[in-house]
Amino acid sequence: MRSITGTIEIMLIKKFFILFLMFFSINIYSKNVWIIKNIEFQGLNHCSKEEVLKNILFNVGNKISKNDIKKTVKSLFNTGKFQDIKVFFSEKSLIFKIIERPLIYHINITGNHLIKSSVLNEYLNQLGISVGKQYNPYLKNIFISNIKDFYLRMGRYQVKIQFLTTFSSNNRINLKILIDEGNLFQINHVTVIGNKNVSQDEIISLFRLKNHQSWWDFLGKHVSYYNQLEENLNNLNKFYLNKGYYYFHIDKKIVNFLKHQNKVDIILHISEGERYTIDRVFINGNVFQYYEVIKNLITINNNELYNKEKIDLIIQKIKYFLSENGYINAQIVINPKINFQKKTIILNFDIDINQRYFVNKISFKGNELTKDIVLRREIKQMEGQWCNLKLINLGKTSLEKIKYLHDIKIIKNFVNDKSNAIDITYEVKEHPTGTINFGVGYGKDSGLSFNASLAKDNLFGYGNSFKTSIIKNDNQKYADLLFTYPYFFNNGTNLNMRFFYNDFKYHVSDMSALIKKTAGLESDLSFLINDVNRFNIGFGYTRNSLMNKNSVITEKKITNSINKKKFFTHAEKTIDNQSLNNSLVNDFTLNYSILHDTLKDFYFPISGNQTYLSGKNTIPGSDNNFYKFLLDTQQYIPLDQKNKFIFLAHFKAGFGDSLNQEKLPFYENFHSNNSNNIRGFRINTIGPKKSYPIQNSKECLGYKNNHSCESLDSIGGNAMVITNLELIVPIPFFKEENTHFFRSSFFLDAGNIWDTRSNQKNDTSSSNFIGFPNLKNIYSSVGFAVQWLSPVGPLMFSYAYPIQKNENNQLEAFQFNIGKNW
Repeated sequence: MRSITGTIEIMLIKKFFILFLMFFSINIYSKNVWIIKNIEFQGLNHCSKEEVLKNILFNVGNKISKNDIKKTVKSLFNTGKFQDIKVFFSEKSLIFKIIERPLIYHINITGNHLIKSSVLNEYLNQLGISVGKQYNPYLKNIFISNIKDFYLRMGRYQVKIQFLTTFSSNNRINLKILIDEGNLFQINHVTVIGNKNVSQDEIISLFRLKNHQSWWDFLGKHVSYYNQLEENLNNLNKFYLNKGYYYFHIDKKIVNFLKHQNKVDIILHISEGERYTIDRVFINGNVFQYYEVIKNLITINNNELYNKEKIDLIIQKIKYFLSENGYINAQIVINPKINFQKKTIILNFDIDINQRYFVNKISFKGNELTKDIVLRREIKQMEGQWCNLKLINLGKTSLEKIKYLHDIKIIKNFVNDKSNAIDITYEVKEHPTGTINFGVGYGKDSGLSFNASLAKDNLFGYGNSFKTSIIKNDNQKYADLLFTYPYFFNNGTNLNMRFFYNDFKYHVSDMSALIKKTAGLESDLSFLINDVNRFNIGFGYTRNSLMNKNSVITEKKITNSINKKKFFTHAEKTIDNQSLNNSLVNDFTLNYSILHDTLKDFYFPISGNQTYLSGKNTIPGSDNNFYKFLLDTQQYIPLDQKNKFIFLAHFKAGFGDSLNQEKLPFYENFHSNNSNNIRGFRINTIGPKKSYPIQNSKECLGYKNNHSCESLDSIGGNAMVITNLELIVPIPFFKEENTHFFRSSFFLDAGNIWDTRSNQKNDTSSSNFIGFPNLKNIYSSVGFAVQWLSPVGPLMFSYAYPIQKNENNQLEAFQFNIGKNW
């Protein structure tokens, strides 16, 4: 009975306890849940009620708890606009008493010299510290910490940054940021501890201890100890890892600042470890049919010292090979197995070629004028075929050779709805394609000279181009029209056509002149052999009208018919001792050339070679019988990784002659014009001159030599050799982005023009050439040149000092040219 009674009592107690807990829970719940009838805000000044309500997590009429209020307060604080928030509950109204953060009215930054104020203001704005926003002191600490770290990387160790605040009316604040950039610290001395196999001197030789400022940027920022140290440590790490020290490690680096000297001493603790050799190499993964090719790319021999740089280069080669076959996301991991006793490493090349991709679509961006068809015909990668990174890059190279395009970029986008497709976009920038130039000049013998030119590349966006130029002075009337039609045939064959007219007066003596009127045309087809070679072949026709014109002679100089006869005889011998009375000469020529071009960049190449070999000869039906050849080659060699220093070697040689006993027609001679000249000498003064007898020294307008007179200008020759050696260097004070438009160089020019068939006998009874058939009297000069890719076309300025010269050559130290230079 007792047990039953006890059991009943226990059950009654449990029921009572459960009812008590239920009642208590309801009570608690009723005290911590409210139905909100109204929400009020007190203390708002700069923030509107509507703006604050956006951060309230409940609405009027909702049931809320203390937890809801806590979350709302947290949401309001997260806006960064409030300094303090208190919440009160009164008669079903929820009241928020708010203290706003002060509003930033003005920001002033002083003391900064290395970092522009615009950069600092942009960073402040990203943090939320800007005019019109509430001031949050926590953000100030973030700014100070990050800016100090930035200065530290620039070698500024003692940077001080202060925020001064001035409060004004209506809860506004003025911020003044004071920056003390401190001094630049550089490395003074390096001590290495732990080296056993490599000497201290050899290690120190890897370090750049002094900050040698470049001459072209001596006003720029110096290299800090921080960047300098990181570069040195990277060099040290490479040195050991490339010599077999697989477990080399820099254990600790200690930096001691010498404050009064603005220098630091570096102490490095290193562990060299042992040298390891390669035991074997294995290729693992889904390489399928590419196994043999990859095996040949891994040029590592057994017992060869471990060389990380060589292994990294092999990985790049394998990835590039796979990318040529569509595997653009191949993963290669080196999994080494170390034998600590034998000090050997088994290299496992774990290769996952992943998905093979094809090119879904090729598009272009940035070509506002150029039609897509003009760009697409330069692309080597085809749509719908497996992705080939080599072909994609070749397309970029071809686009870079189009002179009105620059800054070509390749953008790869994976197609979302196709698992193995990729879209390629070539982003281009266009140069201005039209130029118009006018010029006026004055010459002693030519009088007032007018010239004009009009050129248009990429005509109507279809890649065609034309150029026309006109010259008019007392000696010359010249007109020229050149038209180029790229891809005249779809296989890359270009059509070039040129029409020209020239009426030129040669002053062969003080009393005689030769007038040559030339009209003609040239047309050729340019065939694409491969990506870097072209072959041109075409025909030309030239109509030359020659006329000897005697100057007006006073009665004192012509007193009888005998003197007249002597004069006319002299006039007939003034050119090459050939009698060229009024005559008409028609020449038909076969023109041919080969162009090899691997230059990188069109106007300002940085590497590569361009070689142009051309020739022409007359064909049956011509009044003359001659041939001409020209070789023009240039090589650009970068001397540093950043392409700031480039060596240019340019060589140009030409030769022409008649196929019979006559000489090369004088109007086919080579001349020292703008493209062939030795800088420092006036154009058309280098090469054979004309010498003729005179009775009175006052009759000579050129250079007097006893009873003969040498002409001012050269009459040209049939052989030419010109060479130019240049060291392209950075321009002082110029920013990096301006190197695309300006280039400077130191140069050495040398060469001459000869007449290999000139009569070497000094016959004063007739006019003779002063020629140089032997390789002597080479003219040369040194100087400095600046090129500018201006809106009106490439401009070149040069100042030269002649090294070797003839006393009768006219010098011109400063020269200015328009047009593409080598």
